[in-house]
Amino acid sequence: MLTRRHYLAGIGTGAAAVGTGCLGAGGGSDDSTLRLLDWNYVYADGVLEEFESETGITVELQAAQSSAQNLSLLRSGRSDHDLVGLGNYAVPPAIDEGLLRPVDLDRVPAYDDIFDVVKRDYFRADGDVYGVPRSFGQTPLAVNTDAVDDDVTSLRALFDEAYAGRIGGRDDARLQFLYERAAFGAEPLNPTSAEAVDFAATRDRLARHVDLAGGLWSSGGESEQLLRSGEVAIQPVWNYVISSMQESDVPVERVYPEEGTKAWFIQFCIPEGAENVEAAHRFVQEWHAGMGYESLMAPSNIAIPNARVFEANDVERAAFGLDDPDRFIYEDPKPQSLIERYAQVWSEAKSAAGS
Repeated sequence: MLTRRHYLAGIGTGAAAVGTGCLGAGGGSDDSTLRLLDWNYVYADGVLEEFESETGITVELQAAQSSAQNLSLLRSGRSDHDLVGLGNYAVPPAIDEGLLRPVDLDRVPAYDDIFDVVKRDYFRADGDVYGVPRSFGQTPLAVNTDAVDDDVTSLRALFDEAYAGRIGGRDDARLQFLYERAAFGAEPLNPTSAEAVDFAATRDRLARHVDLAGGLWSSGGESEQLLRSGEVAIQPVWNYVISSMQESDVPVERVYPEEGTKAWFIQFCIPEGAENVEAAHRFVQEWHAGMGYESLMAPSNIAIPNARVFEANDVERAAFGLDDPDRFIYEDPKPQSLIERYAQVWSEAKSAAGS
């Protein structure tokens, strides 16, 4: 296990920036509570309590429902959080709208060892970094081999009438557009203007996908239940769901689509109105120094995208596909107007299904 002490010993002078001291330093308050908005499954039993014991910082975790909702909460002005999880696509608008404050990288020396593939240019503005990648996940296809005899290799299976009633998918307009564009070779994969999208053709294909589907999911638990119940046999799901099912002997195969496997990464971001900035930086550093491996990577097979975490725990990058970043496709940022158009067309596709 890579402990914080071992990490700081390995990087030298940066240690002082995240050591103990007054939590009110550097613009935060003297409050010893860290208000965290993130997904519950990220934090294994006892991990936050251990952090509290070691640092004297109390963590109040509010369960996040989606990155889009987290962004909406920041926009509403009703967020009183010190640290928020945001998907990669949500960080640029949050920066543009002045919802985030820059991360002081001197207080997060572990940042230097985060994989370059997730240090996206759109997390930066005016020389500052606003998002520190927390985790890197994959969404391959899960195929129930008891229900499907074919050798499924492509995202086209999600639109194939041969699998009517056995297809599943996430109820998310952005991802549905990504899968549809990848499956049918649309260029560009991540358009930034409506002029680059044939909405009529996309609506028809998505309506067919919904019509063929045995169910749609919004959470990892829902996706797993659809597979376990036999309601679906082919669907994109988070990698950790497949691992969990395989560990319990469910006949599910992991398939990396030939078009590319959907990759996602969540960032730690500090809201502009954060009261406990020092504690937020401390938490991010501790996450990369060892807490993240213990809490998420070891139990759930979701990568902490940091070279020292992999090295210290003798984990091969290939185990998470991070030896070959070209195998992934990404849901990149796009204008809010285009996101709203996606949502409208996805809603229309669901309404048209079965009609």
